[in-house]
Amino acid sequence: MVVECHVCNINVDAIEHGSYRVDNPLEPLEGEIYKFLKCPKCKKPILTVQNPEFFADQIHLGTPRLLFPTGDFHLNPTIPEQLRKSLQESIQCYRGGANTATAIMCRRTIEGFCSLKDVKSGNLAESIKKLKETGIINKQLFEWANQLRLLGNEAAHNIDSTFTSTDARDILDFTIAILDFSYSFKQKFDDFIERRKNINNR
Repeated sequence: MVVECHVCNINVDAIEHGSYRVDNPLEPLEGEIYKFLKCPKCKKPILTVQNPEFFADQIHLGTPRLLFPTGDFHLNPTIPEQLRKSLQESIQCYRGGANTATAIMCRRTIEGFCSLKDVKSGNLAESIKKLKETGIINKQLFEWANQLRLLGNEAAHNIDSTFTSTDARDILDFTIAILDFSYSFKQKFDDFIERRKNINNR
């Protein structure tokens, strides 16, 4: 079965490992068919569902719909609009197979993140370091952000540098995780600590 692998970001002739039909007791000829597949390229699992369709008095299986992996990127609405727009452009680059452009756009997003946090040092390396020093990001996120900076520099300045689809996906995921933590989970955790502090002080 030819389906799109959202890990490889290409159409592949997936290998079937099993199927299951959910029968409809009211309509014996109808019923969803689920198929468990494997991408022959990256070996990752794929789950699809197909619905029977009637055409020319015959039953045919409809176009397979991908259930896993969805390939969707969740952008937290708490992330500022400027950064979400930059991330959306990064995602467009990735989906278009422009892996090097994805790395460059993610670096641009991190640079915008520093700017919105009023961290403007001599260069991006110093800005990212200042993010850690001021507690805006922790040590783990500092390492991720710094690696994104280096990869972005490599993508922009080294004509011989190449990035695979997996590289681009990882770069995007790390960029989204940094912003998600900074604008959602960190604030949620700080609010939780403050709330618990107020309860204990009663």
